Amino acid sequence: MNDLAYSGINTTVRILEQQLLSKDIMNSLLASKELQQALEVLQKTAYGFQTDELLQTKQFDTILMKHLKNQYEELYELTPTPELLDIFSIRYTYHNLKVLLKEKFAKKDFSHLLVPIGRYSVATLKQLVETRDSQDVPSVMVTAVREAYEDFENFERLETADVFMDTYYFKHLRMLERELQDDKVTEFVNLMIDLENIATLIRASAQKQSRSFLQTVLSNEGTVSKTQLIDTFQELGWASLLQLFDGVSYKEELESILSQENISVLKLELLKDECIYRYLKDATFDAFGPYPSLAYIHASEMEVKNIRLILVGIDNGFSEEQLRERMRPVYGS
Repeated sequence: MNDLAYSGINTTVRILEQQLLSKDIMNSLLASKELQQALEVLQKTAYGFQTDELLQTKQFDTILMKHLKNQYEELYELTPTPELLDIFSIRYTYHNLKVLLKEKFAKKDFSHLLVPIGRYSVATLKQLVETRDSQDVPSVMVTAVREAYEDFENFERLETADVFMDTYYFKHLRMLERELQDDKVTEFVNLMIDLENIATLIRASAQKQSRSFLQTVLSNEGTVSKTQLIDTFQELGWASLLQLFDGVSYKEELESILSQENISVLKLELLKDECIYRYLKDATFDAFGPYPSLAYIHASEMEVKNIRLILVGIDNGFSEEQLRERMRPVYGS
């Protein structure tokens, strides 16, 4: 990646950063005693929430995802390396492919679940699912759809869409990492896949799933093979997984999570966002290079998660302490 090619976009990013919610505003949201108070705080921000309407509909996600969509679209128009933004956006692409495949398999309308974020439009993805071919997306996505269809035609399992799209999401992530050839990108792609593998192992273990199920749902694109993960866990227990991740920067946090009697998948998700935030934190001071864009879009992702958490939490009677425990890092803090 050419660092100088980013000098112009980084100037724009500096302007966009000013719209991110400050720590003070987040604290005001967290201190809100009722939903109306929180919505009134957000009404004065770039989100422009309409308090009266949202108190009735509580359709927070529609506004939050529209805002995030706009941030992605603006950066995609400017960036000389769209693959960099794909690192964060393709999870929406594969989510949409899951939805579209399930529509075909179940012959039902799930369009309300589609999320219009990413480099590939919903129309392009629909065409891919309808024809099982496309010249407008990477070949890895075409292969993913074709294999999902083949499995469904053989076994008629609706969960085929989930299994194959999850598998190819991680394959796509690894493909992007190899294309970009950037040490920092490699670090957080490894992190994203490894922690999701551990989270999947935790969920499957709680459901008492079989070894063959684990082999199906875990990814081989992480730094540790799925067979090694399964063998180590089944033979030696959760704490033994730490030896497989001995050199990672987050080993202490991972040890704290895995040592708990009831291991929390949420804490693994929070750890992932915290680590990526740490990797990108210094990028806010870069004059050149691609990282300010990546840091900004990740900050936008975390901000949306935090706002959703706070609004839904307040509406469901969560305490401020409970909300703070679940918060992602706030930009600039």
